Amino acid sequence: MTEPVVTSVPTKNAASALALLNQKFPVADIILGIKCERAIKWELQIDDDLTPKWNHSIVCVSIEKAPFAKGSCRTAHKLKDWSQPDSKLVGKFSTNKKTTRDSYFTDVLMQTFCSKWAETFNEAKPPKPITFLPSYVYELIDHPPPYPVCGGEPFIEGDYKKHNNNSGYVSSDARNTPQAFSHFSYEHSNHELLIVDIQGVNDFYTDPQIHTKNAQGFGEGNLGETGFHKFLQTHKCNPVCDFLKLKPIGVSKKALLRGTLPVVQLMEFHDAIGIGSNPQQAGGPNKQYDMNYFRNGQGAQQPISLDDEEKLLQEQLERIRAQQKLKSQPPQQPMQKQPSNSNLNSMKNAPKPQANQQPTANNVTQPIAKPQPTPQQPQQQVPVKVETPQQAQPTQAQPVQQAVQQEKPKETPVTTQPQPVQQPVQQQPISIQVRTSPPPQQPQAVQPEQQELPDRSSLEKWDLKNTTNVDTLRGLQSECITGDDLRLYTGSNDGQIGIWDAKELKHISNIRAHIKTIRSISKKSENLLMTAGADCFVKEWDLNTQQVVKEIKEASDVNTIFIQDNLLYTGCNDKTVKVWDMRSYECVKTLNGHSRAIKSVCSTGNLIFSGSNDQQIYVWNLQTGKILTNFQGHEGWVKTLYSHNNYLYSGSHDETIRVWDLKTTKCINTIKCKDRVEALHVTNQGIFAGSGDFLQIFNTENYENLATINTKSSILCLWRRQNQLFTGSLASNLKVWSWTNLN
Repeated sequence: MTEPVVTSVPTKNAASALALLNQKFPVADIILGIKCERAIKWELQIDDDLTPKWNHSIVCVSIEKAPFAKGSCRTAHKLKDWSQPDSKLVGKFSTNKKTTRDSYFTDVLMQTFCSKWAETFNEAKPPKPITFLPSYVYELIDHPPPYPVCGGEPFIEGDYKKHNNNSGYVSSDARNTPQAFSHFSYEHSNHELLIVDIQGVNDFYTDPQIHTKNAQGFGEGNLGETGFHKFLQTHKCNPVCDFLKLKPIGVSKKALLRGTLPVVQLMEFHDAIGIGSNPQQAGGPNKQYDMNYFRNGQGAQQPISLDDEEKLLQEQLERIRAQQKLKSQPPQQPMQKQPSNSNLNSMKNAPKPQANQQPTANNVTQPIAKPQPTPQQPQQQVPVKVETPQQAQPTQAQPVQQAVQQEKPKETPVTTQPQPVQQPVQQQPISIQVRTSPPPQQPQAVQPEQQELPDRSSLEKWDLKNTTNVDTLRGLQSECITGDDLRLYTGSNDGQIGIWDAKELKHISNIRAHIKTIRSISKKSENLLMTAGADCFVKEWDLNTQQVVKEIKEASDVNTIFIQDNLLYTGCNDKTVKVWDMRSYECVKTLNGHSRAIKSVCSTGNLIFSGSNDQQIYVWNLQTGKILTNFQGHEGWVKTLYSHNNYLYSGSHDETIRVWDLKTTKCINTIKCKDRVEALHVTNQGIFAGSGDFLQIFNTENYENLATINTKSSILCLWRRQNQLFTGSLASNLKVWSWTNLN
C-alpha cells in the first residue's frame, strides 16, 4: 500500500455550504434544553485507489466549555453532534495558538489513511485486530471569522494509553500488538512509510503520526528517515511480529515469549491449564512430582479444570491429602495418561525429552557437609542426601494414586522394577542444613487430627456490604499469615512466629524463628509449617515440638513461598523463582526471566505465576521451566497474586487489582483501589484486598465495590476462615472481620 495523494484542505463549495447553512439554520438554537451552535462537518473518504475525497454536511453541535481531559497539545471536550444524537463524541482543540486550520484536516487525513492500513493488518489475522477511530473536522461558524475549528471522533471509555511516539519512545508496558502494527507498516510499505504515535483505549487507536521516506506530507511530525531510525533503535520484535513473519528488528529469544500470544502458543497455554481437556481427566495435580517429571517429560500434561467451583477444588485436594497419608500401602505404578485431543497439537511440537538434563544450583551456597554420592547404584538417587533428626533414609519417589474417576472402572496397578538413573554430571550440591533439635522444655500435646470443613463460600450467600470488625487480637505485628481450623500462624518483622487460637480468638505464644523479617509463611501439612525470611533462610517447623527440622539457605532474601503438593516455590531478591522437591529438598528448577526482585508466586495445574518489582507477571510451564507469556499493564510492583477458577488476580503498588482471563490471557478488568495493594484473597462471592489502611471488598462477578473500611493501620496480609477474615498489619494485633449469611 502506497501513501495517498496529499491534497490541500477542502475549500471548494465552502461558501455555498455556508449559504445553505444560513438558510436552514439562521441562528444558533436550543435542542432539548441544550444550547447548540451551527457547524460544517467535514468527513474524508479514501477509495481503494487511495484518492482522498472530502464530503461536508450541515449540523448542529453542542460542546461543553470545560475540558474533561488535557494533553500537552490538545484539550478534550464532550461534543454532541445532533445529526447522530445517540453517539458520544470528543471534540479536540489545539492548545497551540499557532495551529492552523490545515493541521486539523491533516490529522483526519492521517487517521483515515491509517484505518486503511489497519484493514490490511487485520487481514493477516493477528491475535488482536485493531481499529482506528473515524475522525471529522468541525468548523464552528457562529463565531467571528476565522471560524474556530476542532477535531471530532467517537468517545471510547477505558484507560487511555500511549504505546509509542514519533521519536522512538516505547511505553514501559510495551504491548505487543501496537509495536507489531508499526513494524508491519514499515515492512509492508517496502520501507517507504512508518506509522507510529500509536495511542488509544485497548486496540482502538487515534492521533497517529506517519513518517515517510522523503519526509513530505503528514504534518510537522513527519520526521522522515530520522523517524525511521529512532523507531528501529528502540523496537524489539515480539511474538506478533514473529507470527506475521516480519523481518526481525532487535529480536531476542526471551522477548518472543512475552505478551499477546499467537494461536499456536495460546493452544499450548490452554493445554497447560486444562482448557479444552477431557472433563473427566481434569482436576488438581493428582500425583507427586519427582525428578523424572522435570528430566524426561513424564506427566507433562497435568491439567486442572479451572471451571470447577471452589468446593470441587477443595474436595480434590482433600482426596490428595488422604492418599498421602496411606504410607502403609506399597508403591503403585500410576497409569499412563493418554493425551486428550485438544493436547495433540501442542504435544507434537513439544521438545524431545533430555534424560541427562539436571537442575543447577548456582545461586545456592555450599552445604555444611558435602554429600558423597555412590556411582551407578541400581536404586534411584538424588544429588543431595538429607538426614532428619531420626537419621531416616532418603524417601523414594512415591507417586500419589490417581484420583478415582467416577465413570471408569478400577484397574489393578502394575509393579515395575526400579530403573537405573544416570548420575548427574558435575552436579553442585544444594545447601540444606538439617540439625537435630534438642528436646523442648515444655512440649505441647499433639492436637487431634481435624477434618477440614468444606468452604462455605460456594454454599452460602454472604452479606459482604455489612462486614464488621468483631474482635482485635493483641500480641504481635504480622507481615504474613496462614492457618487451619484450630490455629493461626503469623510472621513478624522481628523474626518471630505468632501462634493464635482461631476458635477462641486469642494469642497463644511466639517462636523465635528468623533473625530478620519473616516475609512468607505456609502450612506444609497438619504438623509442619514453612517460613521464609529476609535472612535468606527457608525453614520447616515441627509444630508439636516448635523446632526446626530442615533449613534451606538461599542466595538472597526470600520474599515469598508457595506449596503445591510436594513442590515448594520460592521467590527471591535475586530475581529467580526456584522449584524444590520437598521430599529430598533438591532444587529441581531455577526460573530466570525477571529483571527485579520476585514479590509473589502462586501456581495452578502445570502453571507457575510470578509477580515482580519489574511490574511484570510471568507465566511459566512447570515441566519445561519456560515462559509461556507475561501479563503486562501494572505500573508498580506486583505485590500479590491469587488464582481462582479461570482467573488470576494481581494486586500492585499502582493501587489497582487486575483480573486476567486465563482462557484468553487478557486483562478483563482493572479495579481501582484506595492505596497500594499488599494482599488479596478471592472467593466465589468476594475479592478481599488490603489496600493501605483500607480493607476493600469487591463483588467477584461485576467488581462492584461492596465495602471500603478504614482499619487505621496498613494491612500487610489476609487469611480467611469460613465467614471470618483475619487481617495483619504494622500494628501489633490481628483484626477479625465477619459478615452474616443471607441464606
